Amino acid sequence: MKAIKVVGCILAALQFVLSVLFVYLLYVTKLIPFKWMVIIAVIMLLLPIIIVMMMKGKKSSYVGIVLSVIMSGILCYGVFLVNSTNRTLDTVTDSKTEVEQVNVYVSAEDPVDSINMAVDSGYKFGIIKNSDSENVNSIINQINSDFGTEIGVKEYDSVYDLAVAFELDNIQSFIINSGMLAVLESSDNYENYSETLKVIMEKEIETQIEEVVEEKPAFDKNRFCMYISGIDTYGSVNQKSRSDVNIIAVVNTETRTMLLVSTPRDYYVEMPCISNQKDKLTHAGVFGIDASMATLERLYDVDLNYYLRMNFSGFEEIVDELGGIDVYSEVGFTAITDDEFQQGYNHLDGKHALTFARERMAFLSGDRQRGNNQMAVIKAIVEKVESSDMLKNYSSVMDSLAGTFQTDMTKDEVGEIVQQMLEDMKSWNIYSYSVSGSDGEDVCSSLGAVGYVMYPYESDVSFGKELIQKVLGDGSISQEEINEHMNQ
Repeated sequence: MKAIKVVGCILAALQFVLSVLFVYLLYVTKLIPFKWMVIIAVIMLLLPIIIVMMMKGKKSSYVGIVLSVIMSGILCYGVFLVNSTNRTLDTVTDSKTEVEQVNVYVSAEDPVDSINMAVDSGYKFGIIKNSDSENVNSIINQINSDFGTEIGVKEYDSVYDLAVAFELDNIQSFIINSGMLAVLESSDNYENYSETLKVIMEKEIETQIEEVVEEKPAFDKNRFCMYISGIDTYGSVNQKSRSDVNIIAVVNTETRTMLLVSTPRDYYVEMPCISNQKDKLTHAGVFGIDASMATLERLYDVDLNYYLRMNFSGFEEIVDELGGIDVYSEVGFTAITDDEFQQGYNHLDGKHALTFARERMAFLSGDRQRGNNQMAVIKAIVEKVESSDMLKNYSSVMDSLAGTFQTDMTKDEVGEIVQQMLEDMKSWNIYSYSVSGSDGEDVCSSLGAVGYVMYPYESDVSFGKELIQKVLGDGSISQEEINEHMNQ
C-alpha cells in the first residue's frame, strides 16, 4: 500500500511540474486573456494536490494514479501544442527583411553559360537607370573585382527599352532583379520571356524592410487596418515580387466586424515609390511591401497599421493542413486549368483553392470577380480556423504557418488582438467589397511602355473610403448595402 502511494505521489509531482510548464508557456504566448489564465492556473495546479489528497485507500490510490497518468499525458500534448504556437509566432513576427534576386541574363541560345565566358568575350551589360541601382551596382562591382577589369555597361530608361536593346544585340547581357523581369512579362509582347533566357550569375540580397514602424501614428488597437498581400512567387515569403492579392482588412474588435476591401492588381494608380507616377498596383510590390502599402494608403486616404504577406506555396500548404476549406462561389465557372467550380459552396484543397483565387480569364469582369473570389477564400479560411476542426490539425497548421507568412506585428500585438477576440466569444461579421474600373491601355512607369490597366471608378473608391471609416468609427454596414453599390 505504501509503495502504491509513493508511486502516486511521484506521478502527481510530475503532473504538477507539467502543469507549471503548461501555464508558463500559455503566459509566454500572450494569447490567453488574463482572467482565463488565472482560472486555468488554479485548476491545473490544484488538480495534482487533490489527487494526492484522495489517495487514502488502495482503491482510491489506483484511481489517483490513473487520473494522474491521464492528466500528465494531456498536459504533455498541451505543452507540445502551446510550444508549437509560440515557435510559430516567433518565426512569423520576427521576419522583418525582404530578399531581392539580382541576376545576370543572356539568351537561352547563347553558347556563353558563365559570367567568366561573358566577361572574356567582351559582352556589354545592360542595366535600368535608377532601378534598384544599389543592388545592381553591387553585382557589377563584384564582377569588376573578381576579374580585375571594368565591364562595359549601358543604361536604359526602362526594362522595356533594355529588352529592345537586347533583341537588337546592342547589349549581349543584362543585369536586373527578378522582380523587374516579372514586370516585363506582364506586357503582352513579353509573356513568358524568362523562358527565352538563362542565368549566368545570381546574387541574393537581403535588406531590411524600410517601412517606418517607429513613426506610425498612434492608433486604437481595437480598430486597425491590415494590408494583406499575396505575392506571385513560390518559395521564400520575403521575396520582393508583384502582389496579385491586394486586400485591406479593416478590423474592429469592439463591434466584431471585419471588412475586406479588394483592389484589382491592374488598378492604375499613383505610386509614391516612383515619384507619384502612375502604374499598375501590382508593380508596386517589386519595390517592396512598404511601396504597396504607401500606394494603397494614398488611394484610400487611410493609415495601414500592419501588413501580412503570404506567397502561393504557403497558401496551398495551409489550406491542406486545415483539411480543405468550403468556399462560396457567386457563379459557376471552369478555370483555365479545366478545373470546374459550381455556384454555391465548393470544398477545396490547397491546389484548387489557389486556382479558384487566381482565375480571372473565365470571367467577363476579369480581375473584379477574381477579387471577390479571393475575399471568399479568406472568409472561408477564417471560418475554418474558428471551427472545432482546427484542433484536429492544430500543430501541423502552426508548423505550416512558419515561413509562409510575414508580418510586421510584434508577438505582443498578436497576443493582444487574439485576447480581445477571445474576451467575447461572439461570432464575427465579415463583409467584402471590391472596387472596380474601366479597361484601357496606358503607360506603366516601371515597364516604360503601354500595357493593360484598369482606370479606377472614383465612386467605387469613395464608397470604399466610407466603408472603411464606418467600420473604424463603430458604424454599421451591411453586405446588402455593399452589393447594391457593386451592382449599380
